[in-house]
Amino acid sequence: MRRSYLLRATVLATVASFATAGLISPSAYAGSGRMVSVTKVAQNAPYAKPGPYVAGVTTIKLDDRSVEVWYPANKSSAKGKKKDSYYLRDWLPQGIQDLLDAKGVNPPFKTDAYRALPVAKGAFPLLVFSHGAGGYRDQSTFLTTHLASWGFVVASPDFLERGIASQLGGAPATPKTNLAVYDETVAKIREVNAAPKGLLRGHIKTKKIGVLGHSAGARGSIEIAASRDDVIAYAPLAGAGSGGTRGTVTIPSIIPPSKPNIFIAGNQDGVIPIAGIQTYFDEVVAPKRGVWVEGSGHLTAFSDICEIGKGGGGIVAIARQAGLPVPENLARLGEDGCKPPALKASTTWPVTRHFTTALFLYAFKINKKPIGLNVKAAEAFAPKITATYTQTLR
Repeated sequence: MRRSYLLRATVLATVASFATAGLISPSAYAGSGRMVSVTKVAQNAPYAKPGPYVAGVTTIKLDDRSVEVWYPANKSSAKGKKKDSYYLRDWLPQGIQDLLDAKGVNPPFKTDAYRALPVAKGAFPLLVFSHGAGGYRDQSTFLTTHLASWGFVVASPDFLERGIASQLGGAPATPKTNLAVYDETVAKIREVNAAPKGLLRGHIKTKKIGVLGHSAGARGSIEIAASRDDVIAYAPLAGAGSGGTRGTVTIPSIIPPSKPNIFIAGNQDGVIPIAGIQTYFDEVVAPKRGVWVEGSGHLTAFSDICEIGKGGGGIVAIARQAGLPVPENLARLGEDGCKPPALKASTTWPVTRHFTTALFLYAFKINKKPIGLNVKAAEAFAPKITATYTQTLR
């Protein structure tokens, strides 16, 4: 029997993690004068808040690129430590880095991870994240660190072929396919996991893997899930596997695999319109789940980018203030969903955090039943963000 559940619910996204005393961050008011019910969120959307671990982070090297790896660490090991920060300039061509340095423009983004903490006891499932066009491996730490706090190891390689440097003329001399980068990343993770010593040794379960990605990385996650037997679940964010043309190049449609998944997209996406994502989603065979977030653009609910240098109007505005030319295509990629009427990015993040975490906990059978993948999970966030949740299980 085919079962479909469709919900249009009002969802209030929490902005930060819940305090140990059971209180929500004051920023969760978002000017509404009303506060989300902590009890309802804790009971019905439990993965909107951080998990039982803190995120550690380390960087490993492939032959021609780096992979950022987040992993579970004990909370006690983070006491007295500073959270890790990154600088977007580090992914830019050297000439542009020099211009930013001359202007004194280098806004950091503080993540929710701590560098080089000891890994918590045990072995944890592996997820591979794929960033989008004009992106970089750290672009969605709001999500990768969150997944690590719930007991996952998350590996995010630089896809140099479509990264921000490539968009600015710094393409790699020897480009690689999406699948090749995935294969090399997983091979390296397996190598460090099996090494006689090292930070990650023996802490990663690599037989079954989950994949997720944003924009072009969403398409990449579908391609990987369709092509690799070790992938058991996938989560495309603000993207799909649709075909089309780009200039004289024909892009084939990817036949979506019959594996557990969740598609999440925003109704204000000006880069990959939600209508196209939903059309592709309609062709996905069960089991499938979708979350359509009103008030989210291409970046809002899916990346750190809107929050970088926000005092200066976003990363694109900062580049312009520094006198840097910003190509139109990169400007569109770098600010879609970062300005009103789109919602504040950190307001929407808990929606993405909750549903991706819930999917992978269930897919890896950490949860025997699909906790938080239902109508009540969406209702628990009321009343701020309007979202549509749909699922077809068989």
